Amino acid sequence: MRRPIILAGTGVALLVATCGAASAHPHVFADSRMEIVGTSDGLLSSVRNIWRFDELFSSSVVVDFDKNGNGTLDDDEVQAVAETVRQSIAEWDFYTFVSIGNRDLKLKPPESIRGLFEKGQLLLFFEMKLEEAVDLKAQPVTFSVYDESYFVAFDFANETAFQLLDLPKTCTKSYTRPDPDEDASDWMNSVSMLKPGQSIPEDGVNFSQLLATRVDVSCKAG
Repeated sequence: MRRPIILAGTGVALLVATCGAASAHPHVFADSRMEIVGTSDGLLSSVRNIWRFDELFSSSVVVDFDKNGNGTLDDDEVQAVAETVRQSIAEWDFYTFVSIGNRDLKLKPPESIRGLFEKGQLLLFFEMKLEEAVDLKAQPVTFSVYDESYFVAFDFANETAFQLLDLPKTCTKSYTRPDPDEDASDWMNSVSMLKPGQSIPEDGVNFSQLLATRVDVSCKAG
């Protein structure tokens, strides 16, 4: 089903009509980091995202939000961008997903998003807390950031892009960076095996999940 994806707001007005991830490709790129914050006894507290957007998208934001015309974004203008983004991406869960097995955990919306304009690039920072208590000693928890429309591509450079903060030293992380070509082939093969009467999955969600870099965190009981 086609629907508009709104990355920011009326100022940026980046819209794309998608018809499934198989035909979509990223238009906006963000170098990403995530801080996974917990307690000394292995409980999960929150996740913090740090996104650095590509120069092309960042320059388009300057065009829309540079109210004083000085060719850059001053602090008040950056915060206007951040607030516009906060309101615009709430419908898509802020592209942030935490799950146990096949069950997605509910995250509270961020109270605010902070912004910075540095070396021609827009950076956004925000924290999301859990709606429920999560014990990382009980079972592994998966963390990922992705856009189900595949309009925005979030890139985690390596394992160090996911950091564990304030958690016990017994906590470990398992990093997974999918191979797009290999996973796309696997996905197409799975669709080709569908029997008559079986519907094709909502690939706009499943395919983007398949391509999402993720980390699994587990804390052994001490």
